[in-house]
Amino acid sequence: MRTSDVVVEQRLNSSGVVVVLALVLALFVIVGVFIAGALTGPVPEVYLDLAYVVVLLFAALMVLASRIVVRVVSTNEGRALEVAYGPRGYFRQVFGARQVVAATSRDLSDAQMIAWGYRGSLRLFRKASLITRRGEALDVQLSRGRSFLVTVDHPGDFVAALLASSTSP
Repeated sequence: MRTSDVVVEQRLNSSGVVVVLALVLALFVIVGVFIAGALTGPVPEVYLDLAYVVVLLFAALMVLASRIVVRVVSTNEGRALEVAYGPRGYFRQVFGARQVVAATSRDLSDAQMIAWGYRGSLRLFRKASLITRRGEALDVQLSRGRSFLVTVDHPGDFVAALLASSTSP
């Protein structure tokens, strides 16, 4: 995809998510050290392998959360919302013009936010949220009764860019 196809783009400040993942990783390591120290016999190799897998998993999640970009792109079918994860954006969620039913801007309070991170599942719960802070968010209603919520600065710009797809592809 060419850079000229990008209509609106924002890199999310996901440092809070990375800090939370780092704290959870540190907690796993500390608990693992205490459990290993509490065992009287030798630690089975299976547990060590599992510990390595958990550490690598959280390290991979921290890398993916280190850079999250939300953009509206222009395609042949119209405008699409794209969320790219990771330093190169290899992992993406793309909501094409046919999937986007409506888009609105809303303000999230602390009670609505609950926690940082990616919550929900579009496949299982028909609702997902990518929350990196409290405040303004883009609420996208998708086909088949699904919805996706993402915190961005100036969600009105994203709404206008997505809704422009119905008038000019």
